Amino acid sequence: MSDDISGLEAILVDEEYLASAQPGELALLRSARAAPAPRESRRASIDAYDAREDHFGRGDDDEDEDGDEEDAPVDLRDEENGQEDKESSDEEVEDPPPQPRGAGLQAALRSPPRSMSLSSFAVDDEGIADMNAREQELLVNIQELQRQLSMVQIQTDKPQEEIVPPMMDARHRLIMVSNRLPISFQRNEATGDWSFSMSSGGLVTALNGIRDQVPFIWIGWLGEEIPHDEQSKVREKLAREFNCVPVFLSKEIAARYYNDFSNDILWPIFHYVPLPLFRPGSEKKFDFRQWDAYKLANKRFAQAVNQVYREGDFVWVHDYHLMMLPSLLRSRHPNCKIGWFLHTPFPTAEMYRMLPVGREILEGLLGADLLGFHTYDYARHFIAACARVPGASTSPKGIELNDHFSAIGVFPIGIDPEHFEDILNSDVTQNRIKELTAKFAGCKVIIGVDRMDYIKGIPHKLLAMERFLSLYPERCKDVVLIQIGVPSRTGVQEYQHLAASVNEMVGRINGRFGTLTHSPVHYIHRSVAPSELVALYNLADVCLVTSIRDGMNLVSHEYVMCQSHSCEPHREGPGVLILSEFAGSAQSLSGAIRVNPWNTTDMANALEYALELPLLEREYRQTNLHRYVKTHTASFWGRSFLTDLEDAVSRPRAVVKKLVRLPTIEVLGAYARSRHRLLVLDYEGTLFDQPTSAGNPSQQRSNVAPPKPFVKRLVETLANDPKNTVVLVSAHERNVIGSWLTDRRVGVVAESGYFYRLPNSDEWQVMTEDTDPSWKKVVRPIMQYFTERTPGSRIDSKESSLTWHYGETDPIFGPMQARDMQVNLEDVLCNLPLEVVQGTNRVEVRLQGVTKTLLLDTVLKQFQQDIEPTSPVNRGQRREGLSPRQSRRQRPPLPQLDFVFYAGNGVEDDELFLYFKEHMELARKDESQPSTSGATAIADSTTAPSPLLSASSSFSTEPSSAFSKRADVFTCHIGGSKTEV
Repeated sequence: MSDDISGLEAILVDEEYLASAQPGELALLRSARAAPAPRESRRASIDAYDAREDHFGRGDDDEDEDGDEEDAPVDLRDEENGQEDKESSDEEVEDPPPQPRGAGLQAALRSPPRSMSLSSFAVDDEGIADMNAREQELLVNIQELQRQLSMVQIQTDKPQEEIVPPMMDARHRLIMVSNRLPISFQRNEATGDWSFSMSSGGLVTALNGIRDQVPFIWIGWLGEEIPHDEQSKVREKLAREFNCVPVFLSKEIAARYYNDFSNDILWPIFHYVPLPLFRPGSEKKFDFRQWDAYKLANKRFAQAVNQVYREGDFVWVHDYHLMMLPSLLRSRHPNCKIGWFLHTPFPTAEMYRMLPVGREILEGLLGADLLGFHTYDYARHFIAACARVPGASTSPKGIELNDHFSAIGVFPIGIDPEHFEDILNSDVTQNRIKELTAKFAGCKVIIGVDRMDYIKGIPHKLLAMERFLSLYPERCKDVVLIQIGVPSRTGVQEYQHLAASVNEMVGRINGRFGTLTHSPVHYIHRSVAPSELVALYNLADVCLVTSIRDGMNLVSHEYVMCQSHSCEPHREGPGVLILSEFAGSAQSLSGAIRVNPWNTTDMANALEYALELPLLEREYRQTNLHRYVKTHTASFWGRSFLTDLEDAVSRPRAVVKKLVRLPTIEVLGAYARSRHRLLVLDYEGTLFDQPTSAGNPSQQRSNVAPPKPFVKRLVETLANDPKNTVVLVSAHERNVIGSWLTDRRVGVVAESGYFYRLPNSDEWQVMTEDTDPSWKKVVRPIMQYFTERTPGSRIDSKESSLTWHYGETDPIFGPMQARDMQVNLEDVLCNLPLEVVQGTNRVEVRLQGVTKTLLLDTVLKQFQQDIEPTSPVNRGQRREGLSPRQSRRQRPPLPQLDFVFYAGNGVEDDELFLYFKEHMELARKDESQPSTSGATAIADSTTAPSPLLSASSSFSTEPSSAFSKRADVFTCHIGGSKTEV
């Protein structure tokens, strides 16, 4: 870490230049080249994933109960990364023209950036220089009147009350699950008795507003190992006095799960710190023993939930420590209402993919009904990661994986304003404010409150202060930075290096710019009392937050609340908030001055700009900030999440109908009592498990591979039964599939219906007489164009079709290109007898009428002839323009097939499912008693290759009209998700 700090200084500060430059030269440089003004944040509403009107107003409690994310002492928790998607203006303050002509113009140049002014009066720097003195004076007056008008409008507005979303049904309980219980405890060694007390924190504050409305149970780890013989006593006491359920972990499991994996692996990656495979002296390295401990700890939490869970309860899981828990609960309780909220940033997909177990973690999370994040950006990153890593189906509203839909929500956190107001108004705090006012009389005070963590940017802040004092030497005697660095993870080597580097930088700045009576930096490396902290907040003219990657960082909210009362006589009016653009709160606090902590010059100029802001402008900013912080509280955040969780579990389950599981006994019974059976089996993905790409199992390849011996023996066994007619449907070419399946008793369909070989026949037949391949000369250049521009895609040419495969492309870019290609192909081929079909990770161009449905109809007619020779032979006949129902009216009745089974795995198989359904409805139209069986099915691709023999496949029932009125017809979808809306 010390090497990193040294490198940072080399990049951000040219010490040699600063040392050699004379004060006069620096002043001349500043007058000749005005530094860019800090960027302003402008509040804008979020286009929320679920189209809610005011997602921007969501407060998010980023409290981490284990204390590791504590941003400030006294429950100033580091609310990890909440921010809402919004637009921010990057406009600059007008550069001062040379030799200003009056005090009025100087005031105008100190005015806020133009984003705060009415557009009709915005004047650029060049325009000001061209004005005469009278015009400049009028411009200043106009701008001043505009600001006064805005202030009057704000002050006369009716105060906005805290928004109270509707609460969830109080008949159900809420089970809170966090890594740590909000419990402080100690043990009397003499008596052996345990004493417990409820600790304060962000989550506790958030739940205070709903405690009386919804009964809840809190599950978590106590933070220490409890002797086994005392666990029952502790469990009983916590349940009786606090309604809490403890999770007991051994020291070894807790160390690997919490310290090694959660804090040394997940925390850095989520804060954009790469995970090194090996770095001497580094403690952040991946070890599968840590991963095993993480999974085991999550199972322990799941067991604790299972012990208290009742049907209808809501379960709210918190943070990165418990990312496997949602799927563990879902497997045990399929109807459980599960929400999960992340109190840290979520990195980009490219960063997340460094995690060796990233796929397993995402699959664990996608068992939840609602996934909450602090910001729109991090929700977007999560969706992209789910598309790329586990290959889930994604949309702006959520993610679907393994038949389960997880909604996405954005919820920025807030604080408890009344808590800070009470501390501010206390006598102890007011007396301390008076003492500090006297101590720092005549000085401008800058406050910084951070946990000693590398993501907080304390070195960046000190370098900015050093740059500020170098650029503005007149400030050396009247500006002081009070930096509170709360110790964190003092036993970790990297944190020790960080603390040592900060100490060194503080000493260097004070040694360079300090005097016997004045030190520009006051560094406090400990926690401070609440009254002391609030007094410093109230005293400070500027609050400087320089996080390089943070959650919400609620220090900014706390400072705003403590500025609600003017600190007179030290300063008239409120202070100014300077906020890193990498902190989540920067996206919701519109009155803050946004800075890039990596740009020390920008931050130095932001400090000077903030210290010189006029009273009216400071009041304007504070009014906007206070309004937001006062209304979007921690309680609001908690109620908002729970309300959306209730919506999430009600909406999908109201519109998505799960297919019933296979009635195994009924299917086997129907198979045994039938005499004429038709078994149609799709080959790719059904009988043959296609190979997948290493990182994405959903990206299926169309590799040519023969059937496994077990599958071949199974098919031959079915074909040996004289009651069975077996037909295999494949997308492969006829010479390939024909060389694999040489048994004449098995009918074979090649190229998805273009060629077919009937049972007990050696002759290949064609579905259409149109075999002219000249159309490929039109299609291939278009596909080649997209292939060259889509890495990982390829073209597959067959006799009947051209197919563009994109299963190995980027899971977001590939489908986009496929949709674009389909539009282009349809425009070009609109007058040709071709059709463009979107399949599973492919776009296929084929002759019209060449489908599995028409082919199956042809096969059925041949099969009818074999059973009833009196039926006419319509070998290869195509009935274009006629529906299956119309075509059936033009032929004799079909034979009495009493068992039909079809299994497929592609999207295009849905047409066949509907085909069977229509036959079933016609067959039963005149039947007074419905059939007792039949099925439309979905089977997990991880089950045995033959769905007929798999008791774990899932099915629903549907017979077909093309067969006997009491025929049993089963259609099975293997793998993927199949839902009815």
